[in-house]
Amino acid sequence: MPFYVYAWIASFSYGLVAIIGKLTGKYAIPNAWLFNFLWMFFSLLITIPIALLNGVGIPKVWGSLLLVAFFNTAFGILYIVSLTLLDISVLIPLMNFRTAFVAILGGLFLGEILSPIQYFFVLIIFIAGLFVSLDEKFSFRSFIRLPIALALLCTLSYTLMGMFIKKSIAENGYWEVTLWMAIISQIMLIPSFFLFKKDIRKLNIKQLFSVFAMSLALAIGVIMENRAYKENVIITNIVTALPISMVLAFLLSIFAPKLLEKHTLKVYLIRFTAAAVMIAAALKISM
Repeated sequence: MPFYVYAWIASFSYGLVAIIGKLTGKYAIPNAWLFNFLWMFFSLLITIPIALLNGVGIPKVWGSLLLVAFFNTAFGILYIVSLTLLDISVLIPLMNFRTAFVAILGGLFLGEILSPIQYFFVLIIFIAGLFVSLDEKFSFRSFIRLPIALALLCTLSYTLMGMFIKKSIAENGYWEVTLWMAIISQIMLIPSFFLFKKDIRKLNIKQLFSVFAMSLALAIGVIMENRAYKENVIITNIVTALPISMVLAFLLSIFAPKLLEKHTLKVYLIRFTAAAVMIAAALKISM
């Protein structure tokens, strides 16, 4: 198949991750700690056979890998909590802050200074982020609240994870990092057992299937995205950056308004416009 088919499959799969996750947190497993533990666990189960088929070995350098696992663990917890507290049409665009964070962290710690026009686009991302959080009240105070702060910390964790993944893959190899970061992250989550031990006894097959479906969608997205990257990086980045989950959430707000979220068309127009601006600015910075 052409690379863009893999890219679109990846983009749609990532969109399903957010939709399934929101539905699971809202209707099936409200305990975010249990939800995250199961999500990480099923993701690990899916990763193990794929990594073994690709000849995974033992990592040689553990320092950067431990940091990858730490930020992966932080990202998972913050993502599930943010997904529970925020609309998908707010959370997903906020993930575009990772490009701005990379630019800032690269300048502070790696000496990777961008051009003035690139820093201008960083500013654009921050400004557009204010509009993403707007609701029917149309107050920018909606951006200054705890759920938004948690979402930004989630994005920052994802950004730092990505930075250390690049270093760790160079030291250990792709599949070694992919598998062992999942194993170590699961170990790091063991203490959270005490925060959901009562709820784990109430789990049923439907709840487990819902989390497994989310993990499977994520695994398919990663595999398809990596396959597309082999042939074209720029177009793959553009396609996978599209807010598919926002589109799905918007459609559900029309046909099933009580299912996920419901806002006026004006609110969605502002959020989609802000998301488009953030994506465009992020692409300008990375080119």
